[in-house]
Amino acid sequence: MKWTIQFKMVVLFSVIVFIGFSALLILSNKVAQENMYREVREDMVQSKKNLDIALNQYFLIHNKRISKGSLEAGSRELEEQIGSAVGGEITLYRPDASKYGSSTSESKLAKQTALPDLREAMQSRIAYTTMVDQGRVMASLSFPIQSDQQLVGIVQLEKDYTDLYRRNLRFQDTIKLFAAAIFVFVFIASIFISRKITQPIRVLTKRSAEVAQGSLNADIQIATKDEIGELAASFTVMIDRVREQIDVIERERDEVKQVQARSKVFFDNVTHELKTPLTTILGYAQILRDNGFTDRDFFDKGMNYIIKETRRLNTMVADILEVSVSSAVIENYRFARVDVSEIIREACEDMSIKAGKYNIGIHYELEEELYVQGDRDKLKEVFLNVLDNSVKYSDVNSIIEVQSSREQESIAIMIRDQGEGISAEALNYVFEPFYQEKGVNRIEKGSAGLGLSIVKNIVERHGGTIDMKSIMREGTQVHIRLPGERNT
Repeated sequence: MKWTIQFKMVVLFSVIVFIGFSALLILSNKVAQENMYREVREDMVQSKKNLDIALNQYFLIHNKRISKGSLEAGSRELEEQIGSAVGGEITLYRPDASKYGSSTSESKLAKQTALPDLREAMQSRIAYTTMVDQGRVMASLSFPIQSDQQLVGIVQLEKDYTDLYRRNLRFQDTIKLFAAAIFVFVFIASIFISRKITQPIRVLTKRSAEVAQGSLNADIQIATKDEIGELAASFTVMIDRVREQIDVIERERDEVKQVQARSKVFFDNVTHELKTPLTTILGYAQILRDNGFTDRDFFDKGMNYIIKETRRLNTMVADILEVSVSSAVIENYRFARVDVSEIIREACEDMSIKAGKYNIGIHYELEEELYVQGDRDKLKEVFLNVLDNSVKYSDVNSIIEVQSSREQESIAIMIRDQGEGISAEALNYVFEPFYQEKGVNRIEKGSAGLGLSIVKNIVERHGGTIDMKSIMREGTQVHIRLPGERNT
């Protein structure tokens, strides 16, 4: 059986209140009884004093001396006068506990029913007895009457304290009713309070179950400023963190899938590209081996194909090796203070010969003395690769513009070509290894899509950034930013 926190709280409160009120009722009943008996005792003491006064007055008024004879003769009158004076029923007994003015049989009955206080009075002691019977409370006071140090009689006073007892019962009933009402109130209040306290816990339990089922959109609306509120806030933060991590994992998963897909395409292309020249080389080599030098023209043609395809293979292998080296964790960079503008100028002059084949001009505007801490050869490789890409993707009879300048603490280099441009989707992947945009016309074929990945790796190793912007059918801009040194 599952006992909820609310059930446990209600039971606990109820048990505590029940025990408390039970103890209160027991204590109040005891106190009330003690008060009742105390009032009876005090009234008995006062009644004893009144009896002494009334008894002395009676004998004084009637000019009688206290003796067995006077008591026997005036027992009836004495009982009536003293009883009316003290407000109770008076009975006179002989020293042997037989009633004055009664027959022998009645005296025997009195002895048999003598109360403890009467027996005490027979021993010349004052005593009283309180009796509770069927809702009635009676008190009996007995004290001896002596004359010349001799016991001549016993006076017994009986008073009815039923009204006092009933008042005590009514008081007890009132206390019980009050306790029952408070208990019911506390019980109902404990249900509402425990429900209010445990409501956030129920919400957290429900949301936790939803999260366990995979739902991370659980909305926890708990505004209490206590430990439960802090727990709810922490739970919400945890869900947000988990959701963020899942989003990151999903993005990384998608990226991994894309990289795997592009890698597969790359390796398929590499396999195809390597297979094609190897097939050509093998075919011509076999024909040349079989035919020898009998056909000079075919021999020259075959050797040219073999040399051409061999060079293409060499270029592809070199590109792949370059990517592997540039991506390696450990690589030797020789950093020194170099002038970026001077390196860019050399790269532009080196690439101008290749660009001239397609009537493409390279115009550069370079700010002088732009110094950085870098590897001269690696930086030149960056600019050669970017310019080589610009030549490949530029239109024939176009211009490639190169600019360098200082911008605060950085050196900015911009290379802009006039070509077909690159799509917005392709711009997200151009710096990744093996990526080649499909359906793009280039002046030169055979690139493995590794150059920009090498460029990005070198720039980042120098603490810089590289960015590319492009507009279709207008051209592409490459922005490189390197940390510079102040002119001295």
